[in-house]
Amino acid sequence: MRLSEEHLKKIAMIKNLVINHSQFDMAYRKMLDAYQLNIKVGIPQHIICVGQSGTGKSTLKEKIKANFPRREENSKTITPILIIDTPPIPTIKNLAEEMLIQLGDSRFHIGSAVQKTSRVLNFLEHCEVKMIIFDELQHFIDQGRKRAPQDVSDWLKTVIDKSKTSIILMGLERCDQLLRINEQLRRRFSRRIDISPFSMNNQKDFEEFIGVICTLDEKIGLPDRINLFNKDLMVALFYATNGVIDCIVKLFIGAYEVAIAQRKHTLDAACFEIAFTENVWIDGVGKLNPFNKKFIWENLDKPGMPFHRMDSVLVERLSK
Repeated sequence: MRLSEEHLKKIAMIKNLVINHSQFDMAYRKMLDAYQLNIKVGIPQHIICVGQSGTGKSTLKEKIKANFPRREENSKTITPILIIDTPPIPTIKNLAEEMLIQLGDSRFHIGSAVQKTSRVLNFLEHCEVKMIIFDELQHFIDQGRKRAPQDVSDWLKTVIDKSKTSIILMGLERCDQLLRINEQLRRRFSRRIDISPFSMNNQKDFEEFIGVICTLDEKIGLPDRINLFNKDLMVALFYATNGVIDCIVKLFIGAYEVAIAQRKHTLDAACFEIAFTENVWIDGVGKLNPFNKKFIWENLDKPGMPFHRMDSVLVERLSK
Protein backbone atom coordinates (compact mmCIF):
# COMPACT_ATOMS: atom_id res chain seq x y z
CA MET A 1 0.00 0.00 0.00
CA ARG A 2 1.42 3.38 -1.02
CA LEU A 3 1.60 6.24 1.44
CA SER A 4 -1.24 8.70 0.94
CA GLU A 5 -1.00 12.46 1.32
CA GLU A 6 -2.50 12.06 4.79
CA HIS A 7 0.21 9.54 5.74
CA LEU A 8 2.95 11.85 4.44
CA LYS A 9 1.55 14.77 6.43
CA LYS A 10 1.56 12.64 9.56
CA ILE A 11 5.20 11.65 8.96
CA ALA A 12 6.12 15.33 8.55
CA MET A 13 4.27 16.15 11.77
CA ILE A 14 6.16 13.44 13.67
CA LYS A 15 9.52 14.67 12.31
CA ASN A 16 8.77 18.21 13.53
CA LEU A 17 7.25 17.17 16.85
CA VAL A 18 8.81 18.77 19.93
CA ILE A 19 8.81 16.09 22.62
CA ASN A 20 9.14 17.66 26.04
CA HIS A 21 10.86 15.74 28.81
CA SER A 22 12.58 16.76 32.05
CA GLN A 23 16.08 17.30 30.60
CA PHE A 24 14.74 19.29 27.66
CA ASP A 25 12.44 21.40 29.85
CA MET A 26 15.20 22.15 32.36
CA ALA A 27 17.61 23.14 29.57
CA TYR A 28 14.99 25.43 28.05
CA ARG A 29 14.29 27.08 31.42
CA LYS A 30 18.00 27.77 31.98
CA MET A 31 18.36 29.33 28.55
CA LEU A 32 15.18 31.36 29.05
CA ASP A 33 16.43 32.60 32.44
CA ALA A 34 19.70 33.75 30.83
CA TYR A 35 17.75 35.66 28.20
CA GLN A 36 15.29 37.22 30.64
CA LEU A 37 18.02 38.27 33.09
CA ASN A 38 19.72 40.23 30.33
CA ILE A 39 16.44 41.74 29.12
CA LYS A 40 15.22 42.82 32.56
CA VAL A 41 18.34 43.85 34.45
CA GLY A 42 21.07 43.92 31.82
CA ILE A 43 23.12 41.08 33.28
CA PRO A 44 24.30 38.62 30.62
CA GLN A 45 24.67 34.96 31.55
CA HIS A 46 26.75 32.47 29.62
CA ILE A 47 26.03 28.75 29.30
CA ILE A 48 27.70 25.83 27.57
CA CYS A 49 25.20 23.23 26.36
CA VAL A 50 26.64 19.89 25.28
CA GLY A 51 25.28 16.51 24.31
CA GLN A 52 25.48 13.66 21.87
CA SER A 53 24.14 14.08 18.36
CA GLY A 54 20.38 13.59 18.21
CA THR A 55 19.61 14.40 21.84
CA GLY A 56 17.62 17.57 21.09
CA LYS A 57 20.05 20.51 21.09
CA SER A 58 18.88 21.77 17.68
CA THR A 59 15.23 21.50 18.74
CA LEU A 60 16.07 23.45 21.87
CA LYS A 61 17.64 26.38 20.01
CA GLU A 62 14.80 26.50 17.47
CA LYS A 63 12.19 26.55 20.23
CA ILE A 64 13.69 29.53 22.00
CA LYS A 65 14.24 31.33 18.69
CA ALA A 66 10.59 30.75 17.72
CA ASN A 67 9.41 32.22 21.02
CA PHE A 68 11.43 35.40 20.46
CA PRO A 69 11.28 36.05 16.69
CA ARG A 70 12.73 38.92 14.72
CA ARG A 71 10.49 41.94 14.35
CA GLU A 72 10.47 45.26 12.55
CA GLU A 73 10.39 48.25 14.85
CA ASN A 74 11.09 51.94 14.15
CA SER A 75 12.43 51.14 10.66
CA LYS A 76 14.96 48.60 11.89
CA THR A 77 15.06 44.86 12.45
CA ILE A 78 15.16 43.75 16.08
CA THR A 79 16.81 40.35 16.54
CA PRO A 80 16.37 39.29 20.18
CA ILE A 81 18.16 35.95 19.70
CA LEU A 82 20.83 35.32 17.08
CA ILE A 83 21.60 31.72 16.12
CA ILE A 84 24.90 30.99 14.42
CA ASP A 85 25.88 27.61 12.97
CA THR A 86 29.65 27.24 12.96
CA PRO A 87 30.94 26.70 9.39
CA PRO A 88 32.18 23.13 8.73
CA ILE A 89 35.77 24.34 8.15
CA PRO A 90 35.78 27.30 10.51
CA THR A 91 37.94 30.37 10.96
CA ILE A 92 37.33 33.49 13.01
CA LYS A 93 36.82 35.36 9.74
CA ASN A 94 34.12 33.11 8.30
CA LEU A 95 32.37 32.82 11.68
CA ALA A 96 32.20 36.62 11.89
CA GLU A 97 31.03 36.61 8.28
CA GLU A 98 28.21 34.19 9.14
CA MET A 99 27.14 36.52 11.94
CA LEU A 100 27.08 39.48 9.57
CA ILE A 101 24.93 37.52 7.11
CA GLN A 102 22.43 36.67 9.84
CA LEU A 103 22.42 40.30 10.99
CA GLY A 104 21.64 41.57 7.49
CA ASP A 105 24.96 43.16 6.50
CA SER A 106 25.10 43.24 2.70
CA ARG A 107 28.87 43.85 2.95
CA PHE A 108 29.45 40.66 4.92
CA HIS A 109 32.27 39.53 2.60
CA ILE A 110 34.33 42.71 2.91
CA GLY A 111 37.15 43.27 5.40
CA SER A 112 39.59 41.44 7.64
CA ALA A 113 38.61 39.33 10.64
CA VAL A 114 39.20 42.34 12.91
CA GLN A 115 37.10 44.64 10.70
CA LYS A 116 34.29 42.10 10.45
CA THR A 117 34.29 41.59 14.21
CA SER A 118 34.00 45.34 14.70
CA ARG A 119 30.97 45.43 12.39
CA VAL A 120 29.48 42.43 14.20
CA LEU A 121 29.63 44.33 17.49
CA ASN A 122 27.96 47.37 15.89
CA PHE A 123 25.18 45.25 14.40
CA LEU A 124 24.61 43.42 17.69
CA GLU A 125 23.94 46.75 19.36
CA HIS A 126 21.86 48.13 16.49
CA CYS A 127 19.68 44.98 16.25
CA GLU A 128 19.31 44.82 20.05
CA VAL A 129 20.56 41.25 20.24
CA LYS A 130 20.28 39.92 23.80
CA MET A 131 21.42 36.35 23.26
CA ILE A 132 23.71 34.59 20.78
CA ILE A 133 23.64 30.82 20.34
CA PHE A 134 26.74 29.37 18.69
CA ASP A 135 26.01 25.82 17.53
CA GLU A 136 28.35 23.04 16.32
CA LEU A 137 31.37 24.65 17.94
CA GLN A 138 33.19 21.31 17.89
CA HIS A 139 34.05 22.11 14.27
CA PHE A 140 36.83 24.31 15.64
CA ILE A 141 38.24 21.22 17.37
CA ASP A 142 37.67 18.83 14.45
CA GLN A 143 38.44 20.87 11.34
CA GLY A 144 40.16 24.07 12.36
CA ARG A 145 43.88 24.79 12.32
CA LYS A 146 46.02 23.67 15.25
CA ARG A 147 45.65 27.08 16.90
CA ALA A 148 41.94 27.35 16.08
CA PRO A 149 40.68 26.41 19.58
CA GLN A 150 42.93 29.02 21.22
CA ASP A 151 42.04 31.65 18.62
CA VAL A 152 38.29 31.12 18.91
CA SER A 153 38.36 31.11 22.71
CA ASP A 154 40.16 34.48 22.66
CA TRP A 155 37.69 35.81 20.07
CA LEU A 156 34.69 34.63 22.07
CA LYS A 157 36.01 36.39 25.15
CA THR A 158 36.22 39.61 23.13
CA VAL A 159 32.63 39.25 21.84
CA ILE A 160 31.37 38.48 25.36
CA ASP A 161 33.09 41.44 26.97
CA LYS A 162 32.15 43.99 24.31
CA SER A 163 28.66 42.89 23.21
CA LYS A 164 27.02 42.47 26.64
CA THR A 165 24.89 39.65 25.22
CA SER A 166 24.16 36.32 26.85
CA ILE A 167 26.11 33.60 25.04
CA ILE A 168 25.14 29.94 24.64
CA LEU A 169 27.79 27.59 23.29
CA MET A 170 26.31 24.39 21.83
CA GLY A 171 27.88 21.28 20.44
CA LEU A 172 29.14 17.79 21.07
CA GLU A 173 30.88 17.13 24.37
CA ARG A 174 34.34 17.79 22.99
CA CYS A 175 33.53 21.46 22.31
CA ASP A 176 34.21 22.23 25.99
CA GLN A 177 37.87 21.87 25.01
CA LEU A 178 37.55 25.53 24.02
CA LEU A 179 37.01 26.38 27.69
CA ARG A 180 39.80 24.19 29.03
CA ILE A 181 42.45 26.15 27.18
CA ASN A 182 41.29 29.58 28.34
CA GLU A 183 40.81 30.07 32.06
CA GLN A 184 39.16 33.48 31.70
CA LEU A 185 36.62 32.09 29.24
CA ARG A 186 36.03 29.05 31.45
CA ARG A 187 35.09 31.31 34.38
CA ARG A 188 32.52 33.05 32.21
CA PHE A 189 30.89 29.70 31.33
CA SER A 190 30.51 28.24 34.81
CA ARG A 191 26.93 27.23 33.96
CA ARG A 192 26.62 24.02 31.97
CA ILE A 193 23.72 22.09 30.46
CA ASP A 194 24.19 18.42 29.63
CA ILE A 195 21.57 16.78 27.42
CA SER A 196 22.01 13.03 27.56
CA PRO A 197 20.19 10.08 26.03
CA PHE A 198 17.68 8.33 28.24
CA SER A 199 19.14 5.62 30.47
CA MET A 200 17.80 2.16 31.20
CA ASN A 201 19.73 2.07 34.48
CA ASN A 202 17.72 4.89 36.06
CA GLN A 203 14.06 4.10 36.75
CA LYS A 204 12.83 7.69 36.38
CA ASP A 205 14.78 8.06 33.14
CA PHE A 206 13.43 4.81 31.73
CA GLU A 207 9.88 5.82 32.66
CA GLU A 208 10.40 9.06 30.70
CA PHE A 209 11.66 6.99 27.78
CA ILE A 210 8.45 4.95 27.89
CA GLY A 211 6.52 8.23 28.07
CA VAL A 212 8.14 9.31 24.79
CA ILE A 213 7.15 5.96 23.26
CA CYS A 214 3.58 6.55 24.41
CA THR A 215 3.52 10.09 22.96
CA LEU A 216 4.78 8.97 19.55
CA ASP A 217 2.36 6.04 19.46
CA GLU A 218 -0.56 8.36 20.22
CA LYS A 219 0.52 10.89 17.59
CA ILE A 220 0.84 8.16 14.95
CA GLY A 221 -2.67 7.12 15.89
CA LEU A 222 -3.10 3.59 14.53
CA PRO A 223 -6.27 1.85 15.77
CA ASP A 224 -4.49 -0.22 18.43
CA ARG A 225 -1.92 1.15 20.89
CA ILE A 226 1.46 -0.33 21.75
CA ASN A 227 1.41 -2.40 24.94
CA LEU A 228 3.59 -0.27 27.21
CA PHE A 229 3.63 -3.08 29.79
CA ASN A 230 5.37 -5.42 27.37
CA LYS A 231 8.78 -5.26 29.04
CA ASP A 232 10.61 -7.14 26.29
CA LEU A 233 9.32 -4.69 23.67
CA MET A 234 10.22 -1.63 25.78
CA VAL A 235 13.75 -2.95 26.36
CA ALA A 236 14.11 -3.80 22.67
CA LEU A 237 13.05 -0.25 21.77
CA PHE A 238 15.73 1.07 24.08
CA TYR A 239 18.48 -1.10 22.59
CA ALA A 240 17.31 -0.09 19.10
CA THR A 241 17.63 3.64 19.85
CA ASN A 242 20.13 3.84 22.73
CA GLY A 243 17.69 6.27 24.31
CA VAL A 244 18.46 8.98 21.73
CA ILE A 245 15.41 11.07 20.81
CA ASP A 246 16.33 11.41 17.13
CA CYS A 247 16.74 7.64 16.76
CA ILE A 248 13.43 7.00 18.52
CA VAL A 249 11.64 9.27 16.05
CA LYS A 250 13.36 7.69 13.03
CA LEU A 251 12.47 4.21 14.25
CA PHE A 252 8.81 5.11 14.76
CA ILE A 253 8.49 6.75 11.37
CA GLY A 254 9.97 3.64 9.75
CA ALA A 255 7.68 1.34 11.73
CA TYR A 256 4.66 3.46 10.76
CA GLU A 257 5.57 3.16 7.07
CA VAL A 258 5.85 -0.63 7.45
CA ALA A 259 2.52 -0.81 9.27
CA ILE A 260 0.78 1.16 6.52
CA ALA A 261 2.35 -0.98 3.79
CA GLN A 262 1.27 -4.18 5.55
CA ARG A 263 -2.15 -2.80 6.58
CA LYS A 264 -1.51 -3.39 10.28
CA HIS A 265 -3.55 -1.86 13.08
CA THR A 266 -0.66 -1.43 15.50
CA LEU A 267 3.10 -0.97 15.63
CA ASP A 268 4.34 -4.43 16.59
CA ALA A 269 7.80 -6.00 16.94
CA ALA A 270 7.75 -7.12 13.32
CA CYS A 271 7.26 -3.52 12.15
CA PHE A 272 10.09 -2.32 14.36
CA GLU A 273 12.41 -5.12 13.21
CA ILE A 274 12.13 -4.01 9.60
CA ALA A 275 12.28 -0.33 10.52
CA PHE A 276 15.47 -0.82 12.56
CA THR A 277 17.31 -2.27 9.58
CA GLU A 278 15.94 0.29 7.13
CA ASN A 279 16.07 3.45 9.27
CA VAL A 280 18.72 2.94 11.95
CA TRP A 281 21.33 0.36 10.93
CA ILE A 282 21.45 -1.46 7.61
CA ASP A 283 23.59 -4.23 9.15
CA GLY A 284 21.15 -4.70 12.04
CA VAL A 285 19.78 -8.11 11.15
CA GLY A 286 19.42 -11.40 13.01
CA LYS A 287 21.20 -11.37 16.37
CA LEU A 288 22.10 -7.71 15.84
CA ASN A 289 18.47 -6.61 15.59
CA PRO A 290 16.79 -5.88 18.98
CA PHE A 291 13.42 -7.12 17.68
CA ASN A 292 14.75 -10.44 16.41
CA LYS A 293 14.38 -13.50 18.64
CA LYS A 294 18.13 -14.18 18.33
CA PHE A 295 19.15 -10.70 19.57
CA ILE A 296 22.22 -10.69 21.85
CA TRP A 297 20.65 -8.23 24.38
CA GLU A 298 23.71 -6.00 24.50
CA ASN A 299 24.26 -2.33 23.77
CA LEU A 300 25.07 -1.76 20.12
CA ASP A 301 27.97 0.56 20.86
CA LYS A 302 31.04 -1.34 19.69
CA PRO A 303 33.08 -0.06 16.69
CA GLY A 304 31.05 -0.45 13.52
CA MET A 305 27.75 -0.44 15.41
CA PRO A 306 25.25 2.44 15.27
CA PHE A 307 25.88 3.79 18.76
CA HIS A 308 29.65 3.63 18.86
CA ARG A 309 30.73 7.04 20.11
CA MET A 310 33.68 8.50 18.26
CA ASP A 311 33.10 11.65 20.31
CA SER A 312 34.30 9.99 23.52
CA VAL A 313 37.43 8.77 21.74
CA LEU A 314 38.24 12.28 20.53
CA VAL A 315 37.61 13.78 23.99
CA GLU A 316 40.11 11.33 25.47
CA ARG A 317 42.72 12.18 22.82
CA LEU A 318 42.24 15.93 23.24
CA SER A 319 42.59 15.73 27.01
CA LYS A 320 46.06 14.19 26.76
